[in-house]
Amino acid sequence: MTSATGEGRARSAAGFTLFEVLIVLAIIAMFTGFFLLRFDDGVAEESLNQAATDLKSAALKAKKRAYAFRRDQYIVFNRGGFVLTESPPVADAALAIEPRPENRGGVFNESYRLPPGTEMQLMPPGTTRWTGEPGIFWTFRSSGLSDPLAVRFTMGKSYARLQFNVLTGLAEEEIFIE
Repeated sequence: MTSATGEGRARSAAGFTLFEVLIVLAIIAMFTGFFLLRFDDGVAEESLNQAATDLKSAALKAKKRAYAFRRDQYIVFNRGGFVLTESPPVADAALAIEPRPENRGGVFNESYRLPPGTEMQLMPPGTTRWTGEPGIFWTFRSSGLSDPLAVRFTMGKSYARLQFNVLTGLAEEEIFIE
């Protein structure tokens, strides 16, 4: 080959130097680590969104059922999830969480499980602290009103917090993913 100056140059060997290969591998490792971290965030976000969506859906269903059937509806909270039911909860005895809706003896029960790794805490009316104790229940009256309630779902340092409106049954939602 001849350059513009007319000087000949030896043909260089095709290939990459060790330094170039190491730089490319470092860049690939950096991107892989970044995407794995983002994947973990996606799992937490999906689990928290699922738990929040299930509770918002159950609250709206309880409100509609209470108004339509003129009978109070209840959401009973347990460690593994919650149950929407029309039968008044027994004091100190929470309903068992079941994976799918079912009717027992003519009484409506619909169960919701928390996604794996998700924890739930409640702030019942008249309290200022979060609690994870089972057996707390939330009442939806036939008049269309419900008890005030705040619920927080956590997974690691990430959380989704719901504050439910007494009149509408709709939730203000705050989500933090870390």
